Amino acid sequence: MAAPLMIVGTGFAGYALLRALRQRDRHCAIHMIGADDASAYSKDQLPAGLAHRRDDDELVIATAEQMAYRFEATITPRRRALAIDLAGRVLRTDNPAQPEQPWSQLVLATGAESVRPANVRGSAAAAVLTVGSLAEYAYLRSELAGRGRVAVLGGGIRGCELAESLKRGGCDVSLLDAGPNLLAGRVPALCAQRIADALAAAGVRIRIEDGVQRIDQGMHELEVTTLGGQPLAVDVVVAALGTRPRVQLARAAGLDVAAGIVVDALMRSSAEGIHALGGCAEFEGRVFELGEDIETGAQVLADVLAGHTARMRWKARVRRLNLECCPVALCEPPPVAGEWHESATARGVRALFHDRTGALRGFALVGEPVGESASLLGRVAR
Repeated sequence: MAAPLMIVGTGFAGYALLRALRQRDRHCAIHMIGADDASAYSKDQLPAGLAHRRDDDELVIATAEQMAYRFEATITPRRRALAIDLAGRVLRTDNPAQPEQPWSQLVLATGAESVRPANVRGSAAAAVLTVGSLAEYAYLRSELAGRGRVAVLGGGIRGCELAESLKRGGCDVSLLDAGPNLLAGRVPALCAQRIADALAAAGVRIRIEDGVQRIDQGMHELEVTTLGGQPLAVDVVVAALGTRPRVQLARAAGLDVAAGIVVDALMRSSAEGIHALGGCAEFEGRVFELGEDIETGAQVLADVLAGHTARMRWKARVRRLNLECCPVALCEPPPVAGEWHESATARGVRALFHDRTGALRGFALVGEPVGESASLLGRVAR
């Protein structure tokens, strides 16, 4: 029997590829391996789940068994990939029944892991939680039961979304960030201030330029000491400091790895027969982050694996932040030289990023100007 196509990872990217492959071929053998229970769900829905106090099983779109039946694939949950044998085309796993899994083509869709705060001292420094998976979401929900004082670390997109969602879910929330502004590096100053004002008006306490230096366990609470020396008593500390690609498996196998697993326009890694997709992958110096880009990559890779011609290309995308207190639309500019031009009114902020030739390369809209996002997207040069 021929070795199957093996997909390592049962997250958004892995299942996007499974669906795309089945659109092209209903009969090729596909085997997926996942480190968790392999349920299909959307990470983007985790903050909203906290706002509406939903149990983790309410966020599951389909179980591993349902996905396996619907898409005629073998899906093995709760098993970890340990090593890749390039010469033998074998994946070594922690499955005692079959520790070596042969593959004809291998796709690494291992995703990204939450970044934890560095240099935090104190007896409860290890108590910091993250919300990067459904299992972590369930654990946070259990920790919040009967308690509601939360410190969110990180004022990026995920931190702002998480802080507002927890507030809407009934928690008393403090948002701490060591940087000069919220969403630093992603939106300019006036946009950042308008978002901070909206979060504050919604009841989130904002602490800018003040991170955490220590967390100690008190008798009934966590005692946080900020970088500025201020005390903060909370029940739960949650880090929302971004993610980093899971590349350990690829790096150990000798694949080309930068921030993520480096792939070309055909989603091929530096090793023959091995591809990468999703939050673990990097194309043209940029890691996959948005769901639309991952879906595009899945379609390209499915075509390539099916023997068709396709190439990955980045497209300008509009990202709408999950904030009820303040509409925000963001089209992040590529890493080119240029500058932001902002204009603000009582109804919102409009910020356009132009490169040195004067071409529009990105924008950030807060409040009423969000309605301009479609027309501006059509003007963005790539």
